[in-house]
Amino acid sequence: MGHKFPPAPPGKRWIFRPWKTDPKTGEKVHASRFGKRAWPILVDDE
Repeated sequence: MGHKFPPAPPGKRWIFRPWKTDPKTGEKVHASRFGKRAWPILVDDE
C-alpha cells in the first residue's frame, strides 16, 4: 500500500515529483537517492 497524505487545505493540492530543489543550496535532490520514488509537494490550486 502507498502512503496516505492528509487532504490538501482549501486552495492547495498535492503533486509528486521525482526531484525537488534544496532551498539552502539550490541543488536538485533526487528522491531515488533516499529510497523514494517521488517527493510530495503541496502547491497552490489553479
